[in-house]
Amino acid sequence: MALRNRLLFWAVIAIIVLALAVWAFSPRAIDVDIVKASRGSMTVSVNEEGKTRIHDVFEISAPVSGQLERISLEAGDCVYQGETIVAGIRPVAAPVLDSRSQKQLSAVADAAAAAVTASKAELDRVRSELNHATTDANRYRLLAPGGAISRQMLERAEAEETTLQAAARAAEAALAMRRQELAAARAALRPSSEDEGGELIDVIAPIDGVLLRRLRQSEGPVAQGVPLVEVGDPEEIEIVADLLSEDAVRISPGDPVIISDWGGPVLQGKVRQIEPFAFTKISALGIEEQRVNVVVDLLQGQPADRLGHGYRVDVAVQIWSQDNVLTIPITALFKQDRNWSVYRIENGRARLRQVTIGHLNGQEAEILLGLEEGDLLVEHPSSRIVDKVLVRAREAPQPTSEAQDGSESAAVQLSTTWDNTVGGCDFLIR
Repeated sequence: MALRNRLLFWAVIAIIVLALAVWAFSPRAIDVDIVKASRGSMTVSVNEEGKTRIHDVFEISAPVSGQLERISLEAGDCVYQGETIVAGIRPVAAPVLDSRSQKQLSAVADAAAAAVTASKAELDRVRSELNHATTDANRYRLLAPGGAISRQMLERAEAEETTLQAAARAAEAALAMRRQELAAARAALRPSSEDEGGELIDVIAPIDGVLLRRLRQSEGPVAQGVPLVEVGDPEEIEIVADLLSEDAVRISPGDPVIISDWGGPVLQGKVRQIEPFAFTKISALGIEEQRVNVVVDLLQGQPADRLGHGYRVDVAVQIWSQDNVLTIPITALFKQDRNWSVYRIENGRARLRQVTIGHLNGQEAEILLGLEEGDLLVEHPSSRIVDKVLVRAREAPQPTSEAQDGSESAAVQLSTTWDNTVGGCDFLIR
């Protein structure tokens, strides 16, 4: 009896150990995230950051050198073509002369006065000779018909008279020029106070628009050609994005564009121009890239009145779109022997399948061959996932009420700086 109990005891122990061994060494299902192949619309876009700009920005410069009066207009103020005075410039007064300059200009004035005296003497001499030649020519004209003098003597006297008349006119012009030089030299010697009080020159707005920024504000001297302000029409807003040249060649004018991440609702636009000239740009990683500017127009009726010049936006240029496309998340794809592959779940096991893909958009991949709609796939397959391994769906964590309550973010109140500009300019509704 004791022997039987002892054998029964060890038999139970052996069964338990065997069961534990079977349980310990039996394959276990790996928890995985599961995604599904589905049909729907798919869009392929070229995404890049862009900046807004007003199509025509007018830089108004100083027309003359002088004293600039303080510019009272503020950025965002409305301006009207031919009406709004943007700035005022008073022509600069003559500078105060030092003793050296005074002596130099005095010498120039004395030389000009001497030149006037010499020109007067030359004019008197020429006039005297002209009077003598005129008298001789008149006398010869009286004697020539009677044969007292030859025809050649009369012609010679008339030619000399004509020559001296021209010399007299030249001497008169030279005297007038010398007098003007003397007047200029004396004007340079006058004290600067005699030249002060010039008329104020108004700089007028060339277009209807708003003042974008003041390049000069305070009163002070300004040279001719120095930029003062920039003005533009905010209704002519456009977006420019520099794309990689290999992306730009896939874009055509008229392609739809999605504008987002500018602080307001998503906007719609279309490509207007792809500039033909590329430029080199250094990326954040220090790599030289060939970039091309792509210009985008906003569609009519878009609520973009808060967009100004130089604002940052995100643009997505749609280069391909189609409905009823079989797609899967790209997180389920991986390369196996240079072929795109996935792990499809069949009867609780992950089965390796090669697939043929079409378009990619950074989130989804178009499946041409290898899968059917509704197939379940392993997402983010790790090195533990191999062909025929047991898998099971990982349970998704339940969101807490606190996370749900905090998921709503407060709306950002946009600045009302332009309340009196874009929305209040009369030229926008005239």
